[in-house]
Amino acid sequence: MASTGVLSTNGMEEWIFVDEGELLSFRGSEACMTCQHFTHGVDAHCHTLVACRLRQQRLADGEHLTRRCRLWTPTWHQEAGWAPEFS
Repeated sequence: MASTGVLSTNGMEEWIFVDEGELLSFRGSEACMTCQHFTHGVDAHCHTLVACRLRQQRLADGEHLTRRCRLWTPTWHQEAGWAPEFS
């Protein structure tokens, strides 16, 4: 079977949303989208879902760009550099 490039949601549709009080307003490189626990996929209707794997909770639309929580952890590029192949 050929891969479609679409990530499996593994039940993300049933996950509850992260409580807004748990997220901090943040604009910069430490937003949810850059956290190693950030994940995304699509539901049966091809709607994009964004979530936190650690919490197993979804993020409301756009929150992954401007918010983060206290559990934010840097991704591997912090250790290896943004583009290690150019070193």
